[in-house]
Amino acid sequence: MLGGLRSSLKPLFLALAQPFIALQISPTRVTLLGIPFALACAYAYATQQWGWALILLPLAGLWDMIDGTVARAQGKQSLWGNYFETMMDKLVEIIVFIGLAFVAPIAAISALGLGLLSSYAKPRVALVIITDNRDWPAIGEHADKMAILWLGTLWAVLNPINGIEIFTYALWIIALVSGIGTIQRMQYAKKLIAAAEKKGEILPYLKKGKER
Repeated sequence: MLGGLRSSLKPLFLALAQPFIALQISPTRVTLLGIPFALACAYAYATQQWGWALILLPLAGLWDMIDGTVARAQGKQSLWGNYFETMMDKLVEIIVFIGLAFVAPIAAISALGLGLLSSYAKPRVALVIITDNRDWPAIGEHADKMAILWLGTLWAVLNPINGIEIFTYALWIIALVSGIGTIQRMQYAKKLIAAAEKKGEILPYLKKGKER
């Protein structure tokens, strides 16, 4: 949902990427910068330092927005780079949620688990049909979850006494959104698979016999 705003923010990403382009810092190193910020953010959440978490959360996700810009400017775009960037995005998310698990364990695990399930629904269909990285009509993308989490953090900063309770609510909202997104993605995958079956575009290894 919010991921669709990326195209309108390209000028901002380009401006933020300029120092890395000028210094010839590789896109891979830019991607990896998200890890230390994610660790610091997780620590801030675990120790209930809501103000620091409010600042560190967007910084942890910032590099996902500019590493591609750096790669294009340096002529270093690659399929491996695209794959590596996506894996590091998930690692950043997992690290942050581990920190939140110290605050609200069940809610954090539920939000993380359903979020990963929602993410898995899209690439899993590629083991059945030939597909691409088109935008799917579903809520609960990475940007959606981070936006909810950031708003929850802001709410906790404004109401520090009820910080843990606030984060529990925010995490359950993320779990709910991710659960709905999972169902939406599964329904869309069903349509794609049905259309591919009619056209005979099922992957070759499945044509001899349908697997469950």
